[in-house]
Amino acid sequence: MSIRDEIIVLREIQYKDYDKILHCFSKKYGKIQIMAKRVRKSHSENSSVSLTFNHSGVNLIKNKDMYILLDGDVINNYYKIQNHYKSYVYGSYTLEILNHILQENESNIKLFEMTIKLFQMLSVESEGIESLMAAYEIKLISLMGFRPLMDRCISCDVRDELCYLSVEEGGVICKSCAKTMLNLIKFDANMLYELDFLIRHKFEDIIKIEIHSKTIQFIHVYFMHHAGKDNFKSLKLLGGDYYE
Repeated sequence: MSIRDEIIVLREIQYKDYDKILHCFSKKYGKIQIMAKRVRKSHSENSSVSLTFNHSGVNLIKNKDMYILLDGDVINNYYKIQNHYKSYVYGSYTLEILNHILQENESNIKLFEMTIKLFQMLSVESEGIESLMAAYEIKLISLMGFRPLMDRCISCDVRDELCYLSVEEGGVICKSCAKTMLNLIKFDANMLYELDFLIRHKFEDIIKIEIHSKTIQFIHVYFMHHAGKDNFKSLKLLGGDYYE
């Protein structure tokens, strides 16, 4: 019996003469692997379904630890992302993120739909995409259970004299607790406002306002720390300063 699902192709690996193994983000099942047979043959009806970035509706059959692709149709190939260099780099970075953090066969429909919306925005926007990516990072890390605590000191729970942010601790630190801590980041009210705005608002709203570079840099460092990886290959294409 076949399964109908939606997928985003995160990675494609050539297999044998004409096949591919696809690492995919499935709307129903989270991270899965799909055997796509004969998709590298000319005139294969499923060739477009097997390309990275593509969001497709597919029919699958489960076979032990892998799914077999029967057929499918592309819902959106997001080809316009490739028209702008930074959009393409950040889109590729998103695929790397998902390949790293997603768990096998654990559904995350909210993240799936959030990724679709991000790709839609990257397809049409060439300005402000650093803010979009910061929003995606902070929303994603919050979904993973690492939303920064911003209304009280994460160490002692007081709500007064909140002066610093701690990447390691995961939130704001008061003036008193800061005396015994290292690697703290001084913040102002604007920075906390921007963090909260990025978490709570839709991508369409985020693109309309200016997010300061200090906030964007903090989010990126915070995301890398709590995601447990800081060497995503795609970002190296930007020459080291990821959010210039």
